[in-house]
Amino acid sequence: MPSIGHAEHSWSPNYRRHMDENHSNGVTNEDMAINLLQTQMELSLIREDFQDQLCELRQAVNRHLDAMNLEVDDVRAAYVKMVFKDNTRKKLMSCVGIVGVVCASVVTYLVFK
Repeated sequence: MPSIGHAEHSWSPNYRRHMDENHSNGVTNEDMAINLLQTQMELSLIREDFQDQLCELRQAVNRHLDAMNLEVDDVRAAYVKMVFKDNTRKKLMSCVGIVGVVCASVVTYLVFK
C-alpha cells in the first residue's frame, strides 16, 4: 500500500486542490519531482559532510585524550619515583638512627660495666 504523501493519493481533496494551485502557478509534477530529488541529494551531501566532521571531531578528541593520558602517566611515574625516593631516604634515616641508638647503648654499657 502506498504511503501517504505520494502522488497515488489523488483521492485526497487537499491533494487535488494543491495540484491545481501548483499548475496555476506554473509548477508541474516534473518540477516538484526535480526539486524533491535535488533536496534529497543536498541532504545526502549534508549528511556525508556531517559524518566527516563527526569523524574528524572523534579523532581530535581521541588525540587530546591520548595526550592527557600521557601526561597523567608522567605524573604517576613522577609520584611513584618521589614516593620510592622518599621511602629510601626514610629507610636510610631510620637505619642511621637505629645504628646510632645501638652504638650509644653499647658505649653506655661498656662505660658503666
